Amino acid sequence: MKDVKQIIVKLKSEVGGDKLYNEFSGEYALLDGIHNIVYTDYTGNEITKVGIQADDKMMLLHRTGGFSGDMLFDTRTDTVVKYAAFMVESGFVLHTYDYSVEQTDKGIHIFVRYGLNDGGDEEMKGEQDIEVIFGI
Repeated sequence: MKDVKQIIVKLKSEVGGDKLYNEFSGEYALLDGIHNIVYTDYTGNEITKVGIQADDKMMLLHRTGGFSGDMLFDTRTDTVVKYAAFMVESGFVLHTYDYSVEQTDKGIHIFVRYGLNDGGDEEMKGEQDIEVIFGI
């Protein structure tokens, strides 16, 4: 990849009321106007490779390993998500309520607020605040 930068990813997330904060080292490249971010997550004694592709309209979050699945965050449409963790697999409809991405000289800031529904009456709410810091 051209112009790959070493980065720190600071991830604050909340899903169903559970809050998490993690930091990971990774790599970043801007290709054809799309922010490409990759890092490895070691949470829960599992190895999960994470890839993010984000532009000003949507973000694709791809995980493989201990946690697997693709989530497409796009305020213009709902998407179907298949998610697997610790040998349990489930499907959801993903609705993106808010999404933004901002680029500065020091990095990228991505925010997404969403809801997941597995067909039941209750929607599980979530949000992710992703700060990517260049030049570690």
